[in-house]
Amino acid sequence: MYNIFVRANAVFFYWTTVIFFLSMGCSITSFFFESNPKVSLELNKFEELSYVASYNAENALFSLDIDADLTSLFNWNVKQLFVWVAAEYRTKTYTKNQVILWDYVVEDVDEAHILLKDEKLKYELTSFEKELRNREINLTLSWDIMPVVGLLKIQGGQSSNNRKITLPQKYVKLPS
Repeated sequence: MYNIFVRANAVFFYWTTVIFFLSMGCSITSFFFESNPKVSLELNKFEELSYVASYNAENALFSLDIDADLTSLFNWNVKQLFVWVAAEYRTKTYTKNQVILWDYVVEDVDEAHILLKDEKLKYELTSFEKELRNREINLTLSWDIMPVVGLLKIQGGQSSNNRKITLPQKYVKLPS
């Protein structure tokens, strides 16, 4: 009646359809998952605000204390989290400046409680407009959730515990 290829095709596409609908169910049910991450972000110590002549810009360096319990973000459809600390500030040149200062990839729920003391910035805060002095900066910890299946949620979330810091009026370099 039917040869082996027709039967194999029918079995293959039957199971492909089943896997598709199970994946969609997994993706849809993860939208109803409640999470409550707890984040604390503090300035540990300010180290430097300097003018760097070699590339005609200002640099700010400081360290952070990060305590972020992101375990509640993990569910059956989370492959990993991309976590970052961003600095946001206003200048005369631009109304909104955003710079990522630190990032981390959380691949497992066991790594989801980030507890770091005196963590140096991974990326420097640099201004080519030379407008960092006496500037108020808002530090925010944010994350993107990368699912196993389904849509990637860009700007998946950010902490409501933002930290405002004000940079010094003059260039300073403190001893380490």
